[in-house]
Amino acid sequence: MKSSQLTRGKTSIRLALASVQWAFFILTGGLVAPIVVAAAFHLTGPETVGLLQRTLAVIGVSSLLQVLFGHKLPILEGPAGVWWGVFILLASSVEAGPASVTLLQQMEMGLLISGVLILLLSSFHVIAHVKKLFTPVVIGTYLLLLIFQFSSSIVKGILGVGYSDSYIHAQIALPALATLLFTFICGRLKYVFFRNFSVLLGVMFGYALFGLLGLIPAFPVLQMSFTLPSLFAWGKPEFNGGILLTTLVIALPLLINMIAAIVIVEKAAGRAAQNVYRRAGVVMGINQLLSGLFSAVGCVSNSHTAGFITSTQMTKRLPFILGCLIIIAISFFPFFTVALASIPVPVAFAVIFYSFTHLLTAGLREYEPILQEEKKLLVIGVALFAGVGSMFIPAASLAHTPDVMKPILNNGLIVGVLTSILFEQGIRGKDTFVSWLQTRSNQQQIFRERNSKHGVNDQSVL
Repeated sequence: MKSSQLTRGKTSIRLALASVQWAFFILTGGLVAPIVVAAAFHLTGPETVGLLQRTLAVIGVSSLLQVLFGHKLPILEGPAGVWWGVFILLASSVEAGPASVTLLQQMEMGLLISGVLILLLSSFHVIAHVKKLFTPVVIGTYLLLLIFQFSSSIVKGILGVGYSDSYIHAQIALPALATLLFTFICGRLKYVFFRNFSVLLGVMFGYALFGLLGLIPAFPVLQMSFTLPSLFAWGKPEFNGGILLTTLVIALPLLINMIAAIVIVEKAAGRAAQNVYRRAGVVMGINQLLSGLFSAVGCVSNSHTAGFITSTQMTKRLPFILGCLIIIAISFFPFFTVALASIPVPVAFAVIFYSFTHLLTAGLREYEPILQEEKKLLVIGVALFAGVGSMFIPAASLAHTPDVMKPILNNGLIVGVLTSILFEQGIRGKDTFVSWLQTRSNQQQIFRERNSKHGVNDQSVL
């Protein structure tokens, strides 16, 4: 009896720790976007805290809906990079004040329209056709470009660039690197406990180290202890033709991100591929509507969850579900929201670095079966060249570009993935056409030979 109670106790403790670790991972995936968007629109302190609260609530609910009713995989539904980029790009075109408020109201409408559009695309099985385009070439390219896109921010974050100012400081970089090393060591130990909870242990170690060194900023003073997310916090949604066109263009990148995340996480979790894309698309449409209703950055399935799963070997749904519930509960209490948001950014990036190394490995493995195929290597080379090159295009250089194209041209990940899809399908179409011409030519040759023989026989009879 005591043995069974002890076993149940250990299981409960592991479940609690796994849930908290998922909550920290979800939190790190949702902190940066609202803070950056708030800064771009010059929001006040209370407005920034409100945006952070609403974003965490939407992330928690969106992730919960997907794991229960959508793809049913433990995947973080975090702020979509393409939406994040649109917010920042458009914010740079208006001045702080009434104009920026109007723009935020137009973005609310854009999120609502995207939700309706994705619901329609999912209902008419469009996602099933898009899924067929995700070959090993496209998936591998997506993963590598995802790493390249985040690598600059992660490395700068670990070195402390932007934490207090725009310079590297040894007093910030050294404890962050120590946190990175500690997380790596935990992840490589033979003890299962340390491997499974390396991320949580890394966060605790880094937070304690930064606290001892006095590098954690003080919490802002908050007036309310409990608040519920408010509907249309930026005001009544307003329609704008340019935002409508931008939303139509964004739909495809959102579907690409969702499909890639499902495919990659299925492999990381060791699960057989299942046809869950229509269901997941419907839930993603609902999640876009939630983002518009609660004035938050639109969410999408995040592929880097696969790196977290690989590094921690946490594939079960229950800890993830409990982690989502923790995040939702936290979003109701401003004090806890701000306290968790005080986790030093260098610590968060140091812990994420370990997960992203596993994601990079997964991307390289996608290329393994096709390394001897010259045409596919050519597609990879062109796509990576275009994607990485696009990452270095300054946002200011797109000032005279049509607004509808900015979200794509400013996103190297999307440029590279679309290039790989178009180039690979173009080569495949060309090969199919050449094969058809060759077959037709052979058939005509056979037909001519048969007619020729038939003519000779007729003459001999005469």
